[in-house]
Amino acid sequence: MFNGAGIFTYTPDPNFFGVDSFSYTIEQGTAPAQVFIQVLAGNRPIIIEGIGKGTETSDYITGSSGNDVINGLGGDDTIFGLAGNDELRGDEGNDTLYGNEGNDSLTGGEGNDELNGGKDNDFLDGSEGDDTGLGQLGNDTVIGNLGNDSLYGGQGGDSVRGGEGNDLVYGDKGSDVLWGDAGNDTVTGGDEADLLFGNDGADSLQGNQGNDTIFGGVGNDTAFGGEGDDQISGETGDDFLWGGKGIDTLTGGSGNDTFVMTPESGGGNLEDAQIVNDFELGDRIGLAGGLQFSDLSITQSAENAGNTIIRNGSAGDYIAVLIGVNSTTINADSFTPISGTIIPIPTPSPTTPPTPTTPPTPTTPPTPTTPPTPTTPPTPTTPPTPTTSPTPTTPPTPTTPTPTTPPTPTTPPLQPPIAQNDTVKRTPDGSVTFNVLVNDTDPQGSQLTLVSTGTVANGSVAITSGGNITFTPIPGFTGPSTFPYTIQNSYGLTSTAQVLITVNVPPTLLVNNGIIIALNDVENLTAGNLLAVDPDNPPNEIFYQITQEPSLGNLQAIGSTPQVINVGERFTQENINNGSIEYNSRNLSGEDDFLFVLTDNIGTTTQNAFSITIVDDIISGTDGDDFITGSGLSENIRGFAGNDTLLGLGNRDVLQGGSGRDSLDGGEGNDVVQGDEEDDILLGQIGNDSLFGGQGNDSLDGGAGRNTLLGEDGNDTLVAGDDSNLLSGGNNDDILISGIGNDTLLGGSGNDSLTGNAGDDSLYGEEGQDLIFAGVGRDLVLGGADNDTIDAGENNDTIFAGDGNDSITGGDGDDTISSGSGADSVSAGTGDDSIFGEAGNDSILGDFGEDTIYAGDGLDSLFGGIGNDVIFGDGGNDTIFGGEDDDTLAGGSGADSLIGNVGNNSYYYLAPAEGVDVITEFNVNGDDRFLFSSLGFPGFTTAEGTVVPLQGIIVSNLGSTGDDISNKQVIIFQDTFDNVQAVNAALKNQKGSSDTAAFFVYRNNLSYAAFPGAYVMGYDPNLSDDSLPAFDLGILPSIDPATSNISTLITPSDFVII
Repeated sequence: MFNGAGIFTYTPDPNFFGVDSFSYTIEQGTAPAQVFIQVLAGNRPIIIEGIGKGTETSDYITGSSGNDVINGLGGDDTIFGLAGNDELRGDEGNDTLYGNEGNDSLTGGEGNDELNGGKDNDFLDGSEGDDTGLGQLGNDTVIGNLGNDSLYGGQGGDSVRGGEGNDLVYGDKGSDVLWGDAGNDTVTGGDEADLLFGNDGADSLQGNQGNDTIFGGVGNDTAFGGEGDDQISGETGDDFLWGGKGIDTLTGGSGNDTFVMTPESGGGNLEDAQIVNDFELGDRIGLAGGLQFSDLSITQSAENAGNTIIRNGSAGDYIAVLIGVNSTTINADSFTPISGTIIPIPTPSPTTPPTPTTPPTPTTPPTPTTPPTPTTPPTPTTPPTPTTSPTPTTPPTPTTPTPTTPPTPTTPPLQPPIAQNDTVKRTPDGSVTFNVLVNDTDPQGSQLTLVSTGTVANGSVAITSGGNITFTPIPGFTGPSTFPYTIQNSYGLTSTAQVLITVNVPPTLLVNNGIIIALNDVENLTAGNLLAVDPDNPPNEIFYQITQEPSLGNLQAIGSTPQVINVGERFTQENINNGSIEYNSRNLSGEDDFLFVLTDNIGTTTQNAFSITIVDDIISGTDGDDFITGSGLSENIRGFAGNDTLLGLGNRDVLQGGSGRDSLDGGEGNDVVQGDEEDDILLGQIGNDSLFGGQGNDSLDGGAGRNTLLGEDGNDTLVAGDDSNLLSGGNNDDILISGIGNDTLLGGSGNDSLTGNAGDDSLYGEEGQDLIFAGVGRDLVLGGADNDTIDAGENNDTIFAGDGNDSITGGDGDDTISSGSGADSVSAGTGDDSIFGEAGNDSILGDFGEDTIYAGDGLDSLFGGIGNDVIFGDGGNDTIFGGEDDDTLAGGSGADSLIGNVGNNSYYYLAPAEGVDVITEFNVNGDDRFLFSSLGFPGFTTAEGTVVPLQGIIVSNLGSTGDDISNKQVIIFQDTFDNVQAVNAALKNQKGSSDTAAFFVYRNNLSYAAFPGAYVMGYDPNLSDDSLPAFDLGILPSIDPATSNISTLITPSDFVII
């Protein structure tokens, strides 16, 4: 753009780099002048497809659309996963990680990191440091681990754990499970019904909206239910409990607890009052919001003589019911005033995820050389003055002829427009829009309009504004496709032409092997080093466009004079095939490369690097048994055939054993060691080495440094050393052993053995029946296909066992275990574990700790072990043992057997038609209860969504003149019925029957042969309508059918709606 005064502004296309130019002409000038502009590629991000690492400095790394494994290493890195199920590790430094699409695993490592899950179901582990974790979309698992972390679940049903430190844990939207873990944590549920655990420390817990369940854990905790009908348990310590709005149930547990009441607590009916389960000596009722002891009316319950009722005045709202408390023991000393604000926890606003870091600004391009000023053309010679012509003779005056009248011209007929065929090329991803009118004309010069298109195979076309056509290929289609289009001029005349669209496949890089070259030497690039193919284009239309030049030599095109290939310039695959591209090294050894993108001028690939190793010398052995020792310089030592011993000594060496049983020792330096054929021994020693076993049963030992060990074919043994290494077994049955760094182990095909040892490792068993020992550290384990044996070892690990009948041991730490499909055996070990059985007949033991178990489909056997566990049987006929302590058992679909064992257990039902469970020990070893989801069991909430406390009745007299069941939600029969539908009919005809729901308990006479006459607990969605089925929910064989005191064994307080 010309700005005046000789100033131009040039703006390159965002995707262009190379040399561009334009010309200009000055007034009264001669020839136009030319301006040349060099647009540099700049600091493009590191692009990794598959498995790769950054550097020890601060990197900007982008993955691919596939499944990537990326380690940022040292520095403050920014890593984008893009699409696919990616594993991103920040490692050392203050890193920023973005999972984006796919089920991603993000690990921050050391430093204060920011983890962003993005879409789908992600796993985020902050590791060490004060980290920020944002799950964002999907059902995410977010773990802070060490440090004072800020964790946000985002949308979806998330699992968020603070780990050690004083953490902020926020569930946000969805029904979340939140743990504060060790430290003085702030835990907030957000929207919907959440499950909150404070665990160790003086925690602040807030349910916010929804019917929340809150457990304070060990320590002096503050718990605020917020809106909804909440269940709050302080557990151990001197706790401060406030239900907030809704009909809440408060349980203090051990310690001197404070139960907060305000004038807004409770409501006009007794059912609206707050429930306090265990008001004991040492506990206090906190009076806040202006509520005073003198305002209160404290009386004994008329219906339940063991309960105390507290009202705001003798005719005011019902504030609280103290279960099992004699009103005469309640006096002014039982209350304490609370002044100031009583909302113990401010509702945190989740931080907006930060804008991704802008890639580094490209370096300023050098000022291009000013082209030479064109030579001023010589002044032309003045022509001679011509000789004066003689005066001509005056001709005679001619006679004026009478002109003939010309004929009136005929108006030519109107011509139709001229439509020209169009050719368009497009990559397979997405649609293409183009203007077909650009090359069409009209003889009259009138305006043209696109009026229609024909149909097209392999895609669709649509007319858009401005004479444009948008073509969208069907997924997976490549190749040519045609369709006609018609244009019209202003006179209504039309013309038709064809559009030929080629859906073009970008080039594919098949070979990228790099070269080894000596000092001051020249090496041609061949198809054996660098090869790209393209089904749409010949080799002379496959372009390598340079984005970064080599630094230790020149890449050049051979000609009469070699031409250096600079950034932005190109060469073709045909140039490589005919040997016209070469690399010219200088007098400096080391590692060099050049970066390039592949293009066919339609599609462009991501950036790739071509590796160049420059050595001081090339030493070649013989086909015999050679013993060759390097000089300490950088050397390429080639053994060829025979059983060779090659010693690299210092600097960067490339050792190639060739065929035979070779022993290769790289020595110090960043070496490349290749075993090739047969059974070889490869030693990397000190330095960041790359070891390639090749064929045969090889032994690879990386030594000190960050090494890459590839076993390739054969039964190989790979030993990594103590830094962060990459080990890949390849084919056959391999043994992989890492050191104390953060390593990545890939078993490959075959029955492999993987040992992680210390460090935060990633272990992938892949195909075959693998044996995996994760060791010490926060590890990620993926078993892969077939029947694997996995031992996670110590610390907080994540395990995805995959398909097959797997055996999994969680070990110590708070583990997340997904056993995958198959008949799996899981022992979670010590810690608060999350276990997902998925499909198959699984056996799962939670062991020590407060575990959450989801069995998945199948006939599963589940054992909670020691601790307060939450166990879901899911689909299938499951057997569930709660174990010790206070467990929650949900059978799910199927006829399940629920055994609470020791503790005060809860039997949880999500919907009435899940199946009939057998509850073998109800109220035998503790004070048990039934939990019901308000979504699956409607009819027990007010219009505002609050739960009505359930009222019960013992029915001794049946019929319309018998006992009145109006406004009763728990109905206990002393009579025997043949089946549940007989109970349904009796409820319809009972006095006080209405169109409300209720739970019932009765003795069943015929339905269950194994439990004749046993008590059964059930549900009727509409008492007055027996055309709607009633449901048996649980058989209670532990209650003696001959008992006459059923009302003391089961009471309305045993039925809880959440």
